[in-house]
Amino acid sequence: MKTVKELLNEADPLRHEPPISTDRRNASRMAIIAAASAERKTEMNAPARFSRIAIVSIFALVIVFLGSRLMPHRGGFESHAFVQFEVRLAEDEPAPGLREAMVSGSGKTVYLHDEVVVNNSDVASAEVSRDENGRPAVSLRLTSQGGSKMGAASGSHLERPMAVLIDGVVVMAPIVKSTVTDYVMITGSMTKEDAERIVNGMK
Repeated sequence: MKTVKELLNEADPLRHEPPISTDRRNASRMAIIAAASAERKTEMNAPARFSRIAIVSIFALVIVFLGSRLMPHRGGFESHAFVQFEVRLAEDEPAPGLREAMVSGSGKTVYLHDEVVVNNSDVASAEVSRDENGRPAVSLRLTSQGGSKMGAASGSHLERPMAVLIDGVVVMAPIVKSTVTDYVMITGSMTKEDAERIVNGMK
């Protein structure tokens, strides 16, 4: 009768498996090492891939941003450069506290007060029009608050110049003959394109 140890040894299937050859063992070892190396390389390349994706995304956003600034929009959505509009009281002669300025296209010099009477925020509407000589002009309708400020300033400045500035340049400085309230016409040496640019820049 066989002992328990002898029965277990006979029942052990590993004792009956053929031995693994050295070549097969080396091939299995190399396959395991290659798989581990590939996984480690993938983990190490993850930050680099993320950086490349981030750079490409930022570059795309810059292109879209610049395109929106430089390329004309189609389909009725056209952007316009902002135009700064100001009206200031002026004088024909220099005095302390006044700033000298040349009236564009006329060779005339005026001296500006620091205070701005009305500006873009006081404009209710703007449109391209024509002056009394048929030349391009810009017609501005002021808000009620803007009209009140214009009326008070012009009423106390009769027979003296009132300067209209576009983007810091004096484009006209007519002599105030009567109180001006809610309507201003900008005239001067401008083309129709200049007038359209001013109107579009105020919208």
